Amino acid sequence: MFVKPNPTGVSRTQVRLVVVSYREAGMRLDRFLKDQLGPAPISLLQKLLRTGQVRVDSKRKKGNYRLVEGQKVRIPPVTIDKDSGNPDKKSRPKPPAGAVAEIGTKIIYQDDLILIINKPAGMAVHGGSGQNWGAIDVVREYLQKQNSDVKSAPELCHRLDLDTSGCLMFGLGKYATRYLTAGFRDGNINKGYVALVKGCPTKAQGLIDLPLLKGVVKGGERMVVTSRDGEGQEARTHYKVDRRFNGASLVDIKLETGRTHQIRVHFQSIGHPLAQDHKYGDKGFNQLMKQKGVGRLFLHAKSLVFTHPQTNKKIEVTAPLDPGLKLVLDKL
Repeated sequence: MFVKPNPTGVSRTQVRLVVVSYREAGMRLDRFLKDQLGPAPISLLQKLLRTGQVRVDSKRKKGNYRLVEGQKVRIPPVTIDKDSGNPDKKSRPKPPAGAVAEIGTKIIYQDDLILIINKPAGMAVHGGSGQNWGAIDVVREYLQKQNSDVKSAPELCHRLDLDTSGCLMFGLGKYATRYLTAGFRDGNINKGYVALVKGCPTKAQGLIDLPLLKGVVKGGERMVVTSRDGEGQEARTHYKVDRRFNGASLVDIKLETGRTHQIRVHFQSIGHPLAQDHKYGDKGFNQLMKQKGVGRLFLHAKSLVFTHPQTNKKIEVTAPLDPGLKLVLDKL
């Protein structure tokens, strides 16, 4: 049984079992759920997943689970107000007008299928976990205000941490979003970063090849840690020292995999934590870098190299460092 999505916001009073089609194979469960529930807010989707009301072949799965063709997804009954998209009929907070106006200056690539911005540090990619709005909301609001000719609302193709700036890609339409999301998942999109780290790695360039374990509790806080006994997810980080300073280095980074906090944990594991990393970093180094003017995590997603889903041409997009980080490098 295949059930069509419910984009109109009418009440669903019965449990539905939706079969994953070949077009939806490889899609994240949370993205699939969003397609099925139309205007449902992210907070509601997260609650449905967290409480186990959504099941895949009768089993609980996290939002980042990738679906397989033929699987049956249990969709629970929900009532969503068609005007607010919120079950309690409270309108979802809109992003600030200033953020919407500024995002136009942050667009570094746009065509009929793809939009890429230079995301500012401190901006979440989406709402949730204490954030009322994110980059996805800002971009959508901006395009609406511009009376854009874009026929489909932009969708995230990957993620950046809250404090990481740089290239953030959106797909314009389901085909482009799935193609590009699969490109990130399968390692077909080249992601380049730049970071300021403590000291200087012994080798001017190298590979950090250490699996990562998520959810390990250290000091009462859940952390991602490296694993040297083969457990955890495979994680590979290539780096090259670009510039050496007194007590710090600027490194260029290429990710072969894209795990949570991969860069931060990998460099911490080899004794070169990132500047102003308050979760995995070094307090003394952070304080020194603060005196030099580093007021944020010094990690920037500087480039994306990908094959265009329509033209098959290779495209490279670069996001410049913000003026504050450039000034720090000049001081160093």
